[in-house]
Amino acid sequence: ADISLNSEISTIKALGLAAVNLNKAHKIILMIDLGDLREGILPEDVDEMVEQILKVDGILLHGIGVNLTCYGGVIPDENNLGQLNEIAMHIEEKHSIKLDIVSGGNSSSIYMLEKGLPNHINNLRIGEAIVLGRETKDGDRIENTYDDAFVLEAEIIELKEKNSLPKGTIGMDAFGNNPTFVDKGKMLRAIVAIGRQDVNPSNLIPYDENIEIIGASSDHMIVDVTQSSEEYHVGGIIRFKMEYGALLPLCTSEYVDKEIR
Repeated sequence: ADISLNSEISTIKALGLAAVNLNKAHKIILMIDLGDLREGILPEDVDEMVEQILKVDGILLHGIGVNLTCYGGVIPDENNLGQLNEIAMHIEEKHSIKLDIVSGGNSSSIYMLEKGLPNHINNLRIGEAIVLGRETKDGDRIENTYDDAFVLEAEIIELKEKNSLPKGTIGMDAFGNNPTFVDKGKMLRAIVAIGRQDVNPSNLIPYDENIEIIGASSDHMIVDVTQSSEEYHVGGIIRFKMEYGALLPLCTSEYVDKEIR
């Protein structure tokens, strides 16, 4: 990597040592915590941190950045991005350096483009907006993007008509929860070969709008296909679009085949 995001001086020193050993200079973006409480140093510690970074051989302070709407759900706005802008100007003036990158967050900052980002912010780290066509402040679709760049295809391994209510005394499920059920009478239930070890079913969106995901265990997911006009069968495929919360584990699961088309 030519550039990495950092917030710990011990890590930056280790990167500097590695860079020197390779006869290289490594660029870093110093992350600043402006309220979301994930990574970053506090604003009051900026000057001390910058002074230490500038003394590390093999390291170039390439810019500063902020992370928002990822852990704490804090929305980017004129206040916190304005503060990032002010910190960038302060660093450049006090330490007589030029910051090439001032990174104003991720896909949740896209809506600020219409309002106008503070003038020093010249970078957004865009992920979900590109791969799923969705901004992450409110979860709205972004015009002229696609929401089906990633599709999950799950095979039907059982298809039977059964009751909607389990029979017997209800205790905990496999994950320690006490499930509740709605009596919908008989339903045609398809089991597909994917489960919670691979994905959170609540983050999946069936292509067929007339079917409903009703639950999942470790490696089985149950889908109500009663109202569908599709002729589903054992060995057939049910397709799903997804939210980020589904895309992440699906991409990292070794039990899910990835096929690029």
